[in-house]
Amino acid sequence: MGELLPYRQGKHTKFESLINDEDFSESCKEWLRQQKLEARISSNSKAYIKDILFPKLIGHIKKDTILKRTCRSYIYSWGFRYNERRKGIYFDSHERPDVVAYRNKWVKRMFLYKRTMKDFVGESLEFILEP
Repeated sequence: MGELLPYRQGKHTKFESLINDEDFSESCKEWLRQQKLEARISSNSKAYIKDILFPKLIGHIKKDTILKRTCRSYIYSWGFRYNERRKGIYFDSHERPDVVAYRNKWVKRMFLYKRTMKDFVGESLEFILEP
């Protein structure tokens, strides 16, 4: 007929992610912090969310189940990382003598550069102080 199809963008059903719900996220993070490291797995998280958290937050969350894969991605997005436990110690190399010597040289070099740089001052950095 030579007519354009109706515009359909934005007409689909919109789903809110649970990770955007502040009460849900805070409750889960608090629960995860209370668990031992070995218990912070997605199956335990799924059980907590499905059996305890969903019934408590039923007023504004319309879901009643969650996948283990989704729990795993939520745990990762909240900053919890899986690390294999190994024997040994963590050695932070910022105190090694060669690193300290390099940092001292770097600071001196930066102070030399600063003498030749313009300096911006004022509440909105509107004034320029020439070297």
